[in-house]
Amino acid sequence: MTTLPTIRPMRLEDLDRVLEIEVQVYRDTWSRSNYRFEIEENRFSLPVVMELEGQVIGYSVAWLMFEEFHIATIAVDPAFQRRGYGEFLLRAILGMSDDAEYALLEVRKTNHKALSLYKKYGFRQYGVRRRYYRDGEDALVLRKELK
Repeated sequence: MTTLPTIRPMRLEDLDRVLEIEVQVYRDTWSRSNYRFEIEENRFSLPVVMELEGQVIGYSVAWLMFEEFHIATIAVDPAFQRRGYGEFLLRAILGMSDDAEYALLEVRKTNHKALSLYKKYGFRQYGVRRRYYRDGEDALVLRKELK
């Protein structure tokens, strides 16, 4: 990572690019209306994009709900993975957790790259959501104490 990316609030005009990354990264994708709701209506939502030299290369949606900071989705364009941008984005969104007591997220139990990153940042397995994904795969629930 030579040039540092910037993090800014997600806007409706970002959605074409966000969805382009989404289909490259996830099997179970969010829809445009899901993101529109996060941007326009969900008062607990913190939707952001990560830009590098004017191009959106990643994004995240987290929910700050009372004592919980829930990372609902986070992704980096595969062309920019393995260069530290995922860590940069994760650190940035964790920095938005304000007074939350803990961070929580779900991840496919077979997503070893993501699991390794989350464990590096102090997330520990908290539970399992059986058959969480449409294809029947379980999700591991990871939690990080913030206080």
